[in-house]
Amino acid sequence: MSKRRLFRWPARRTAALGALALLVTSVFSWLLCGGDSYGVQPLVEINPVHEQLSEFTSAYNNATNEIGLVLAATRSEDLTWLLDYCRAHGTIPFIYTTDLEPAPHLLIPRTIRGREAAAYLSFIVDFYDRLPKYTIFIHSNYDQWHNDLFGPHTGPALRNLRLEAVDAQGYVNLRCEHDPGCPTSVHPWSPTQIDIENDDIRAFFPQVYQTLLNVPAKKVPEHIGNVCCGQFAVSRDRILERPWSDYERMLRWADETELTDSFGVGWVYEKIWHIIFGMEVIYCPRYEQCRCDTYGWCGPLASGETLQAVRAKPGSILGSSQS
Repeated sequence: MSKRRLFRWPARRTAALGALALLVTSVFSWLLCGGDSYGVQPLVEINPVHEQLSEFTSAYNNATNEIGLVLAATRSEDLTWLLDYCRAHGTIPFIYTTDLEPAPHLLIPRTIRGREAAAYLSFIVDFYDRLPKYTIFIHSNYDQWHNDLFGPHTGPALRNLRLEAVDAQGYVNLRCEHDPGCPTSVHPWSPTQIDIENDDIRAFFPQVYQTLLNVPAKKVPEHIGNVCCGQFAVSRDRILERPWSDYERMLRWADETELTDSFGVGWVYEKIWHIIFGMEVIYCPRYEQCRCDTYGWCGPLASGETLQAVRAKPGSILGSSQS
């Protein structure tokens, strides 16, 4: 039998069914991926938890809502824990989508480069004139290795946070453990040869520092140290100590820099959030005093010492621990 005889056209019915299946598959692919180019909106799965959280965000009023939680999330992330927390504690979530195709019901950042850094800065730029009294910047996953005092869950840390410490200090890191980050973690003027050869962002840190903080080279420190990483609370007054243009410039750098990728952008900000919000370039408070100030866990210590938690100055707006 010749090879020519091996090929046969399908029967009419089979061909018709195959064509129909191909048509149906093509239509679904078109709707899901590119239908909007023909005037038909693609089908996008709605996350019901995100939808409910957006109702809290829509109801935000800075005259009555004192606490905002800012975070970045993708469309697939389960934020049930956050919904439960907001219901129980009356806080307002500001959730920024980091998907290339913006997730429904989430806020849209000015850029997604840097992930949570983009969300944090977008929030400040978007709400600069109507910030809540306290803004808590957190990661979206309920379990975080950054959480060090009450286990990995974020909820217990939020519930025990002393807002009076935020009043008194302006900026409070939710973590107290020094490792990693303290006593120093960045040496702007002393990059390694490997950093230089690989064009690592560390090799350009002085330039980046000058751009982000709008300072001359002589203001770039020799060493930077801070309690890791990207979960902290900031008072409205402290955020407003910088003009809106500062945050807009920082956000624009995240979007436009060619010195590093999205991961590198996030890394840079994790090293300088404390400086952006007015703390010393080496910010490594004593572990025991940190947990006393931040969470009211003041002792007695093994040495018999009992610490005193920081108090807000007279005349400031006092916060109380969340319950």
